Amino acid sequence: MNLPGAQSLFHRQLRGKKHITKEPRMVKVKLLKDIRGYGREGSIIPVAPGRMRNVWYPSRKAEYVTDAQLKTMKDVVIARDFLFGVEQNIDGGSGSNQDSPLATQMELLAPQRATQLISTEVPQYLDFYRSPIVNPEPERPRHEPSQSRRESVSAAAADLVAASEPFIKPQTVAIYGSVTTADIVTSIKAVLSANEEAARIVLNAGDVRVVSDAEAEATVDANRIKSLGEFEIEIQVKGGDPVRKNVRVKVQENIEAR
Repeated sequence: MNLPGAQSLFHRQLRGKKHITKEPRMVKVKLLKDIRGYGREGSIIPVAPGRMRNVWYPSRKAEYVTDAQLKTMKDVVIARDFLFGVEQNIDGGSGSNQDSPLATQMELLAPQRATQLISTEVPQYLDFYRSPIVNPEPERPRHEPSQSRRESVSAAAADLVAASEPFIKPQTVAIYGSVTTADIVTSIKAVLSANEEAARIVLNAGDVRVVSDAEAEATVDANRIKSLGEFEIEIQVKGGDPVRKNVRVKVQENIEAR
């Protein structure tokens, strides 16, 4: 029997499922250094995979923790300490103007000084780790010379034949998950945060550009890198001069907790 009311209710339930979103996946890591707003060295905390992959793991601030390792730990608390290292306001005054737009603007650095700090504080090479997309290469048929030809061709002639073979350029290795300018900015900000003055630099993804050539256009554009290798980037704050640095995309190790 066809019940219009029940059919309508069924469709409404299906539509309601579309609004259910999954919570962001977290990975468990062990802090190798004190990190403000996260926890003390040695703490086990959950963190977003992107932050671990792009910032903490390359800079050796944390290491992955596998489920097998967790089973061997007793009474371990897996939680982030949001208040760790956060300075408390002990003045108690409600009339402070530190959060006013004028005070924030005065704290910003001049473009020339920001450019100088980026040049000196940011390392020349920024490392990122990605898993490669491996495609099996077809084997090239090799033509073995006949016995009589091998005996007749001298060693010098064999070297000449080998030298005349065309050079095959190494194939570009694509990666899972491109390195974007937003990833690069996150890494740069993590480095600058160690310097009190440099931490005041305002930097966003639009201030970073990946410099590519004609040969790399297939795997590189101005906003992202799509393959393993070394690439040049240009960092330029508003009103400042461009600073050239390099990004190295390396093979991500096989880690169970990744």
